[in-house]
Amino acid sequence: MTYLFVGAGQAGSAIVDAVFEYTSDSTLGLFGGNDITALAEPMVFNSTIRDLQNLSNVDEADQFGIAEQHGIVDGTTAGFEERVTGGFGRDPVEADEVMGEHVDEVVDLLRRRFGSGGGLATDGGDPGWNGEDRTDEYDDGWNDDPVDGRDDGWNDEPVDERDDGWNDDPDDEWGEESGDGWEDDDVDRQVQDLESEVRGESSDATESEEIQFAFVCLGLGGGTGCGIAPHIVDAIDEYTDGRASIVALAILPNTMGPMTTGGDGESGGGAGRQAWNARYGLDRLEEKVDGIVLVDNQRISYQAAAESQFAEYNEYVAAGIYDLVAGPVLSGIDPSDYADIDTPDIDVQDVVTSLSFGVGGGDSKAGYAALGRAATMTRSLSGYLVPFVGKKEVDSAALVRLATSKQSVSDLDPSDAQKAIGLVRAPSSYLTGGGNRIETSTIREYLQAQCALQEVNLGVALNDRNLATVTTLLTYEREDVSRLAEIDEKAAEYEDRTEAMVQ
Repeated sequence: MTYLFVGAGQAGSAIVDAVFEYTSDSTLGLFGGNDITALAEPMVFNSTIRDLQNLSNVDEADQFGIAEQHGIVDGTTAGFEERVTGGFGRDPVEADEVMGEHVDEVVDLLRRRFGSGGGLATDGGDPGWNGEDRTDEYDDGWNDDPVDGRDDGWNDEPVDERDDGWNDDPDDEWGEESGDGWEDDDVDRQVQDLESEVRGESSDATESEEIQFAFVCLGLGGGTGCGIAPHIVDAIDEYTDGRASIVALAILPNTMGPMTTGGDGESGGGAGRQAWNARYGLDRLEEKVDGIVLVDNQRISYQAAAESQFAEYNEYVAAGIYDLVAGPVLSGIDPSDYADIDTPDIDVQDVVTSLSFGVGGGDSKAGYAALGRAATMTRSLSGYLVPFVGKKEVDSAALVRLATSKQSVSDLDPSDAQKAIGLVRAPSSYLTGGGNRIETSTIREYLQAQCALQEVNLGVALNDRNLATVTTLLTYEREDVSRLAEIDEKAAEYEDRTEAMVQ
């Protein structure tokens, strides 16, 4: 069973790259960071070679170019740089048209990589996760007045030791003992095997990895991400026969005014054009995914030289996503070793449920969520120097309020939320009895007070660091997100002005 993280365009690829910072090859891994590759795999698609070359944690084998003349180009292809020559000029409509002509190639990529079983599970048992000797040693480092004193942990020579599903020497065992070898069924089988060899598939593949969950990350201000992402969603849906849950992580552009660099790394464009692109992308995604997590570049636009903060902002988002999706699985600590601690679990399906509206197997619609995360140290400096001293109290109410105040979308009122999911991570001594105990009931009650449906799913995970964190996703209806109303208004104004110019 595999979780798939797909980046579409420069901004989406940068988020995926930040998520895959949490590997044994990174600086974080040197301090016991949990290896995300034990659970998930990346794929990134872009139309600009420069942006792909800027990635540090996604291997070339996981990179794919999109070009009008060549379609989907594998990152390991000879002459890749000459084939993927440029973007779509901030035109998502053009990107949409080009990707629409090549979406079958994306399905073929998934078949080659994960097998031809359409995402069907091959067993009902152990998904194969190995959490042995893994600990959580990272801090997201994000606050309202960030000070970047950390090693970024980027690894210019990532080592990819995962099996990508390719079989360079396929074993042609038909498993048939026909009389003359040329029965009609045999001919059909031979043709299918030949097609599989051309695509690089193994003709005797009997298993496939099950893609249970996919995160599709994209920027909404430029052309590539919001143009190609809906087709990537369609390809995943087709490959898994609709079994995979798919969530979009969409990055809203800063529409307060022109910036030298938009959130997706493409220059120029203007607030009106970026707003139009964002509306175009969201309108096409909304009907295809189970939920949408919004990340708003306007959230950091008040800072001087905001463009330089994108990498740190990406780290903040990646830390929150990692916590919610992988943290409970890769915590490295067996809760059964702590019989006196109640650690209610959340899993990826809980995340999906919290992001959508609907009951049972009936109709549902995607909700719009904002991510929030807050962290506090549980030991003072003196506690690192002298054993058994320096243990700090954690104000549970203040921590969850801080997390919701740092939501990833500007001008959101938490009291407008409909539902929420959260994860508390802390050392074991902060989850047992005693004066320093984190009051998870206080955190739950606060979140329930914000949500109209009072539907809150709160998980607890252990870590062995001197750090306590609260990570939340608050889910809203689209009409309750004022930033989306602002973007719709600016998009309509831009459309009216440009149409008037050509009449």
